[in-house]
Amino acid sequence: MAARASWEIDGVCGIAGIATIHPSDSLRPAADRMAASMKHRGPDSQGVQEFGSCLLVNARLSIMDLSDRGRMPMSSPDGRTWITYNGESYNAAELRSELECRGHQFRTTTDTEVVLHLYQEYGERFVEKLRGMFAFAIWDGPERKLILGRDRLGIKPLCLYQSGGELVFASELKTLLASGLVPRRLDPSGLRAFLQLGHIPPPWSAICGVTPLAPGHIGVWKDGEWRTEQYWSFSPHSQPSAAEPVAAHLAEVLLDAMRNHLVSDVPVLIFLSGGTDSACLAALARAAGAQNLSAMTVGFGESEFDESKLTRRTADALGIPLEVVTLEAHRVEADLDHAIWALDQPTVDGLNSYWISKLGAEAGFKVALSGQGGDELFGGYESLAWFERFNAVARWARPLPAVPFGRLLDQKAFPFRWRKLSYLIGADDPFVAAQLAVKILFLDRDVGELVSSAFAPNGHHEEAKDHLKYWSRQVENEDLRERLAFMDIHTHLEPRLLRDLDAMSMAHSIEVRPVFLDHRVVEFLLPVPSSIRMQQKQLLLDATKKLLPPALLADLESRRKRTFTFPFQRWLSHDLRGALKEAFAPDRLRATGILEPEVVNRLWNRYERSEGAVGWSRIWNLFVLERWSELMQVSP
Repeated sequence: MAARASWEIDGVCGIAGIATIHPSDSLRPAADRMAASMKHRGPDSQGVQEFGSCLLVNARLSIMDLSDRGRMPMSSPDGRTWITYNGESYNAAELRSELECRGHQFRTTTDTEVVLHLYQEYGERFVEKLRGMFAFAIWDGPERKLILGRDRLGIKPLCLYQSGGELVFASELKTLLASGLVPRRLDPSGLRAFLQLGHIPPPWSAICGVTPLAPGHIGVWKDGEWRTEQYWSFSPHSQPSAAEPVAAHLAEVLLDAMRNHLVSDVPVLIFLSGGTDSACLAALARAAGAQNLSAMTVGFGESEFDESKLTRRTADALGIPLEVVTLEAHRVEADLDHAIWALDQPTVDGLNSYWISKLGAEAGFKVALSGQGGDELFGGYESLAWFERFNAVARWARPLPAVPFGRLLDQKAFPFRWRKLSYLIGADDPFVAAQLAVKILFLDRDVGELVSSAFAPNGHHEEAKDHLKYWSRQVENEDLRERLAFMDIHTHLEPRLLRDLDAMSMAHSIEVRPVFLDHRVVEFLLPVPSSIRMQQKQLLLDATKKLLPPALLADLESRRKRTFTFPFQRWLSHDLRGALKEAFAPDRLRATGILEPEVVNRLWNRYERSEGAVGWSRIWNLFVLERWSELMQVSP
């Protein structure tokens, strides 16, 4: 653990609230229900504060300042401005000094109070001065306005719902639903996007009318009017660079980020795997002065998925104690409902984060470091090669008419991985076509058959394609690798991996800090040309090679790239087969009213005959949707 700083970080929490043009005593019970629903995010305290036309809610997990001084919602000294805050501001000490020079006086040493005073000094644009991961709501009493904000990369979530002069917001969908003010109706656009992408990207969500506040944005509600404003964005405008000085400078930037992320009054855990990201992360933590650092990894009885021997080599080389927990399928099955509940909204990812967070929490940890973002920032995904190949094929096949040539590939008898190639034929945008060919789970006509008649499309409904097309157009003049890196961040990291990481870790009251996503690291890296940055993490290794023992560096460079994943295919076909078969029972599917029983069971039967023709991810997709809908009690 790093030496204690002169300020205190409150720790991550859950936040929520209601703003209305129709003040009513009936809103207090709704706020109380919201507070109770977030106890897993903030087991140390829950609080509600009323202001007539606004209520702020907080559930607190104490990481620093373990006393009641950081209790929230928190007020300004004059009691006219209030905040509910989730996250950490790593530069709070320097901001506090700046504010004290301007005459501000502080009652606590928490970063929450610094954020509150910062707003009073600089107004809505104060958020540009923060360094960290955060989501907040500030009630400005004199101005009678509510300000919501979210960190630059969207590490901390914030979703909202507007109806009839009311704005309801929260860290989680579950909390919005608990208020009783948000109908439990499944969003058709979110449903279709999930079936195709395996997650629900903004502006949609799983619930009708609910949308996330975009990363790097603030939102302001006043007198029933809502507006949003972007305060941060990035684009890959590369500049000529030489690899060696870039690596040396990057090492300094990474060490600075690590020092900030290590500040804590409780022990810090590092999630370690057999890969480059976490090894470099651990070396940075050790170099940054981490004391009594512990590591944990998940092992499996299925040897082809088990990385524990590689992880042990990394931990031993760095002198970090490692706990290996072997995860058996029966444990996964026993916790399956809780894991689906923890997802907050349907996603095919998340179980990895769920289990490493659960095991870390069971070992007594409240804070963990993660290498999330390493693949996106340093070109770690093997799928990059597939995108490049498919983009070339789509360019070649562009003159061919989609009908009949695309239809030749999109035959029901073919495996799904073949059918997806139909996107590459006659595509108006080869880059988007390549994205679809790699990322899509169910094709358009599959979705039309799978969903019940209640979700029958009316008009234009191509959410997945529209989502990918929107982000691709932001960088259409960049080279292919820059475009792919940009897409990975906006269409995979932000809406899927970071959302899943927060939901799953907070389900176990453990705070996970993705060090590589410190915005100063991101801002340093993005101008670096893809020819240097996107080379299978070589730049990351070059930046940390002086911190890694030579034998470990050589070991890492020789290791075959592999993605840390669970043995899902085996589990779905054997250990979890009973749970899936029950979920796909026609009576249960009809009762939920979202998926067509006959189509689902036809696909399930085909999977049992030929796993490769269907793919486990499609079966898991349908199971997650059905079980989540049952647990959340949502309807069409």
